[in-house]
Amino acid sequence: MKLKKSVFFTIFLFLILLIKGYFLYTNLSISDYEGEKIYQKGDPSHYYMIAKNIFEFNTYSDDFSNIPNESATWRPPIWPLVLSTFFYLSQNPFSILLIKIIFEFIFLTSILIYFKKKLKIKWFYLSPLLLLYIEPQYLKYSLTFFSESLSALLILFLSILFLNLKKEKRFSIYIPILSSIIILCHPVSAFFVASIMGVYCLINLQYNFKVSILHGLLFVLLSVLWPIRNQTLFNQGFYLTASQGATFSKGWNEKIISDFTNVEGDLAEEEMNLKYIKTEKKIIPNTIPVLERSKLYKEGTLNFINSISMTEKLKIILIKIKSNFNPFPEKPKPGFFENLSIVFRIFYLILFIQMFKRIFQFKKFNIENLSDKVFLVVLSIFIGQTLMSAYIYTGFRFNAIYSLTCLFCFILINKNWLFDKWLFKNKLNSISLF
Repeated sequence: MKLKKSVFFTIFLFLILLIKGYFLYTNLSISDYEGEKIYQKGDPSHYYMIAKNIFEFNTYSDDFSNIPNESATWRPPIWPLVLSTFFYLSQNPFSILLIKIIFEFIFLTSILIYFKKKLKIKWFYLSPLLLLYIEPQYLKYSLTFFSESLSALLILFLSILFLNLKKEKRFSIYIPILSSIIILCHPVSAFFVASIMGVYCLINLQYNFKVSILHGLLFVLLSVLWPIRNQTLFNQGFYLTASQGATFSKGWNEKIISDFTNVEGDLAEEEMNLKYIKTEKKIIPNTIPVLERSKLYKEGTLNFINSISMTEKLKIILIKIKSNFNPFPEKPKPGFFENLSIVFRIFYLILFIQMFKRIFQFKKFNIENLSDKVFLVVLSIFIGQTLMSAYIYTGFRFNAIYSLTCLFCFILINKNWLFDKWLFKNKLNSISLF
């Protein structure tokens, strides 16, 4: 006796919510957010401080004043601005975190409803997409004040908007707008966003040159608004975040070859390249203003790069790229959900292999074909991760911003064996999806 579709969906949804609930129950603790503990959590604490300052003083600062400061620009603006709105509902740190979790749950649900509406089919046929709620890498950061989880949702939404393109509707003003928002939420996405925007403009260039150029210019204009604001306020040049020098230094130093891992790439010492700066005085980083310090990190790193051979440069790049696509942690990360993350990352590695298989068919990508559009998104992710790995570094944390989209794409590409082949194939492929 076959299980009814509605019963299957209900059971599957219940299991998904049960797993998510278990993760929340075992990983959330009110005591972790009591008193001054909220200010002792590194990067998440900094986002929280900036958001609180925006709420209290309407100013992008981290020193609880109405004067903008350089150190706050260590963080890109979108997530602190969004987080600041949660303070209108509560000013208790733990309650704000719960509001964030609920907000992201509603956001993800809205994205899936939008996708279902475009498909015009019953929920049963999209049951595998419920796995998005328990994607372990996304889930991990959704319980913190990191910006990775919101970035993952925005990238998923952008990808679905891209999949919505077809011959009769080749343009969407939301694509350049959302693309710029993503960069201002998590700059590590820059190469991915530039790639998908490049594909978007190229496939439309021959049909409407003016609109393609205008959308490209809109994307660039919105993306540079924040660097222009920083230059206007601090007169230290156009920069997206003050952390650019630090991340550059972490991704290029003498310890990369021996010590770099996909687990602790962002924990490297950013000061190690300062010794390559020729100066009579000893450089003490903590005594130097943030932006000047960032410039010193960049200068020292460039000097380091110029001091090594081309062979060493290529070796560093290859180590970081290999590490980026390695689904296994290069340092132990115990725990059930950490182990589950390995399984999902193996799925994503398979997805990249499938993408290359499609490329080597040497056939033109068809905008009317859902699978082809999915592979273009995957190609943009691959380009984004590869270039960012070479330029600075990536790892499990930074790649978490692509987790939902990779899972979404994996499910769409492999839909035929996720359900009964005939039923699912006919139901999806016989419909004009978008």
